[in-house]
Amino acid sequence: MLDELEPLAATPTAYGFVVLLGLLWGSFANVCIYRWPPTDEFPEGRSVVQPGSHCFACKTPIRWYDNVPLVSWLWLRGRCRSCKAPFSARYLLVEALTGLLFGLTWWATTADVPAQLRGLFHAEPFDVRLIRFAIYAAFCTVMVVVTFIDLDHKLILLRVPTVVAFYALGLLLPGATWWGGLVGIAVGYGVPWGIGEIYYRLTGREGLGLGDAMLLALVGALLGWKGVLGALFGGSTIGAVIGLVALTIARRRGGAADGEVAPETTPEIAPEAADEGDAEDGEAGEAGERSLLRTELPFGPFLAMAAVFYLYAEPWIQLYFRFPGE
Repeated sequence: MLDELEPLAATPTAYGFVVLLGLLWGSFANVCIYRWPPTDEFPEGRSVVQPGSHCFACKTPIRWYDNVPLVSWLWLRGRCRSCKAPFSARYLLVEALTGLLFGLTWWATTADVPAQLRGLFHAEPFDVRLIRFAIYAAFCTVMVVVTFIDLDHKLILLRVPTVVAFYALGLLLPGATWWGGLVGIAVGYGVPWGIGEIYYRLTGREGLGLGDAMLLALVGALLGWKGVLGALFGGSTIGAVIGLVALTIARRRGGAADGEVAPETTPEIAPEAADEGDAEDGEAGEAGERSLLRTELPFGPFLAMAAVFYLYAEPWIQLYFRFPGE
C-alpha cells in the first residue's frame, strides 16, 4: 500500500495534509508553551490535558469552531468571542511556524529533492522515510516549544525522559548505532556544563545553564556529536548576528536622540530599553545601549534554531564536508 502512496508524496494534496497536521500540532504546542512553565499560582506548571481550552480572562471554554488553527484567530481578530480580551499574536506565529516546519520536513525527507541528494534520505524505502519524517517533525515541535518558553521565562523545561525518548527514536533510523546517540548526549551535556563551570570559576557569574546542556543532550541523542557541534556553532553565530543588529539599532537611536535624523523605518528596540532611553536627562541612546548590554538574552532559542537548520542541512554536510579521520 505504501508503494502506491509514494507517487503522491510530492503532490499539493500531500503537502496540504502535512501542513494541516503541523498546524494542529502547533496548536498543541501553544498549550504546552502557556501551561508548562511554573507560575506563582501553579509552581509545578499545569496539565496540558485538563481543563480544556478556555479564555485566560473570563475562563469561558473555547468552542471547537473557535479553536481552528490560524483561521479562528484571524476570524475573531485575536479576541475572545465572549469577553473580547485580546489573544497574543504569538498563538498565530507558533501555529504558522510549526506548519511551515512540517512542510519543510516533508520536503526534506519524503518528496522530490535535487538529484545530488537522492543518494541519502531518498535512497531509503518509503516506509523508512515516513518514520524519519515523523521523528524529525516531533523534534521540530519540541524545538518550537523550547524556544518560546525560553523567550518568555528564560527556562528550558526538558527532562531526561525526553532525551531518552529521542535516543530511542534515533535508533529507528538507518545507520544509527547504539553508541552514537550516547556519545552525542555526553558531548551535548558535557561541553556546556564544562563551559559554564569554567566561566563561573573565572567570573563568579553563571554562564551556560544546565537547561542549555539538556537541550544539547537532546540534540546529541538524535543527531549525534556532529549535531551538537552544529547547534553550538550555529547558535553562537545566530546570537552574535542578532546581538550586533540590536546594538546597531540602539546606537542609531542614540544618534537620533542627540539630534541626528534617523530613518523612519528604524526598528524599535525592546520596551525596557526604550523606557531606559527616555531618561529625564535626555541621554536616550546611552541609557538604551546600557540596558541592551545588561540584558541576558536566552541562548536556548539560538541553539534550537541552529539544531533545526542542521537537521535539514545534514545531507549537504555529509556530501561536502568531512571531519578529520573520516
